[in-house]
Amino acid sequence: MQKGLLGIAAICVCIFAFLFAVATTPVSAVRSSIVITGVTPTELHQGDTRDVILTVKNSGAGDARDVRLEFQVEDKKNVSLVGRTEVQIPALNSMREKKEKITVHVEEGIPNGVYVIPVKFSWYEYYFDTDLGYYVSMPNNFFYHPDAGGFWGSPVTSDIAFVVKGSPVITLGDVYTEPAHVRQGYKNVKLTMKIGNTGEATAKDVEAKLICDDTIIPSRSGADRVYIGEIEAGKAISTMVFVDIAEDAATGVYNLPLVIAYKDRGNSEYELNKTIRVLVEGKPKLEMVSYYTEPRTINAGDHVALHVGVRNVGTEEAESVSVRVAGSPFNFSTGSDKVGTLRVNKTGNAILEFDVAANTVDDVYPQGLELICVGDDGANYTFKEQIQSVVHQSNSTKNNISATPEAPSSTPGFDALLSFIAFILSAALLFVAREK
Repeated sequence: MQKGLLGIAAICVCIFAFLFAVATTPVSAVRSSIVITGVTPTELHQGDTRDVILTVKNSGAGDARDVRLEFQVEDKKNVSLVGRTEVQIPALNSMREKKEKITVHVEEGIPNGVYVIPVKFSWYEYYFDTDLGYYVSMPNNFFYHPDAGGFWGSPVTSDIAFVVKGSPVITLGDVYTEPAHVRQGYKNVKLTMKIGNTGEATAKDVEAKLICDDTIIPSRSGADRVYIGEIEAGKAISTMVFVDIAEDAATGVYNLPLVIAYKDRGNSEYELNKTIRVLVEGKPKLEMVSYYTEPRTINAGDHVALHVGVRNVGTEEAESVSVRVAGSPFNFSTGSDKVGTLRVNKTGNAILEFDVAANTVDDVYPQGLELICVGDDGANYTFKEQIQSVVHQSNSTKNNISATPEAPSSTPGFDALLSFIAFILSAALLFVAREK
């Protein structure tokens, strides 16, 4: 019983000694003061999970030990912390500061506004007491203040605040081509697209890039991308890229990837991946597959019928097909002829007529032809061909030349030679006659 009383008495003496030391601490003792002087960033967006840098400073005249910042996020759902909810700093001397990182998460869909996270501070005052002759380390919120009527123990608290603004949300609207019908071999096809921002914040550094292939290629360097810049919330803009379609492109639908990259005000990066659908339609293509003339051999002065065989080697029906002369040395009485409609891989014929002048000389004469048709979109197509026509001199002209009398030709001295030979023969005959 006596030992128990002695133990209780010893504990009371210790408590009294501690309270005496605290009570005798001068009220004017140098104090430390822990505050948060900087928060970066303070602007967040719905759905953000961002690292936030806090600047913790001891703005008091005294030094601090075992500094602790406890973030009161137990009931916070809109804006809360990810990971640790307490920051510990072993020592922070007077007028010194330290950077600490926390991770903040913002819930999706919360309204725009200002959201706060309460912070409770605790630390130990650390200073040299001249009266006691040694360093004192005591809780910052536990000291005796006569004017307060005893021991003061209210914790130091504060808030950090974040402004939550809506994030930009980029969307792709209508996409259309100019011309409306895209066909093989088309150049500078314009793809116009509407890009909108349906979010609650401005999107910046918006850039769209079309991913082309070997069939659909940029019309020129950089024609497959466009830099847009900023799009405010609720706004939309139209922009365009330009492509060429290969001559041998197969007809059908081509799905080209489109990547739209952008940022929010806090430089968070976003990317929208979409697909642009391009329909490559067929087109007619005419080709001359044969030609011949009647008569087969052309003479000067002839009236000639030129037969031209035309085939549609394209991928679409050719309407209003016709053939016409485009540059010839001859006089055409029928310079064009209609073939009609040619389905794919079908052949038709045209007949042109011309006259060859009677004084035409023997030669090979090139003649230009145009094969013309209309596509199902109303577009006109013209294909150029060339043939060679061989003209001979006419038979009547040759006969006339043969019937014309000509003077006999002679060689100089030939007549004298004949006379000399005749004289010799006559003399020889006369000599033979006398001998008899």
